[in-house]
Amino acid sequence: MTKAAACLLLTGTLACTQDLSVGKILVASRQSHDADFAQSVILLVRHDRQASVGLFLNRPLNIPLSEVYPELKQGQLKLYAGGPLTVGIRALYRSRTRPAGTSPILEDVSMISTKTLLGKMVDAGTPSSVFRVYAGFTGWSPGQLRDEIARGLWHVVAGDAGVVFDPHPETMWSRLIGRPPRGQSFQDAEHVGEVIGPGAETCIGF
Repeated sequence: MTKAAACLLLTGTLACTQDLSVGKILVASRQSHDADFAQSVILLVRHDRQASVGLFLNRPLNIPLSEVYPELKQGQLKLYAGGPLTVGIRALYRSRTRPAGTSPILEDVSMISTKTLLGKMVDAGTPSSVFRVYAGFTGWSPGQLRDEIARGLWHVVAGDAGVVFDPHPETMWSRLIGRPPRGQSFQDAEHVGEVIGPGAETCIGF
């Protein structure tokens, strides 16, 4: 199978990526029935020889940040479930300017992993449209994620800040996995846009 055949060709544009790297987005395929990962959308925030780490983008929780960190009395932002590994708090911040102490994920998206910086962002009243906080994470051992992709459990698409901070995360997966309306591309579709059609092949050309 050629790389071109292994990619998703939709409305004249390629919707999948050729490799795994930080900033790529994983969309669970219809073949995924795992209780933790079915219908999930995950942003890769680490990918190297030791491990792959991601954050769920479409699992908002009805829990304010202040419930997890009582000292952050102004922390009324709603938490997101970052993954089934319930260790630590991380945040994603959208800005062309990258604050010191953050990790680059996309050109205009950084990850915050320190409680001090997280507190500063909360105290500054940073809105949820550009700032989201995640409890926990999801992770894979070396080679595990590539194996799952080869088995057809994930679609890999290019990262996009508009997807990361989609205003309707609860319906993100269904819109990403569906077919785009005629004449409409991923970038044009409302909120996120449907980019993966039924029966499309998983991107496996690494």
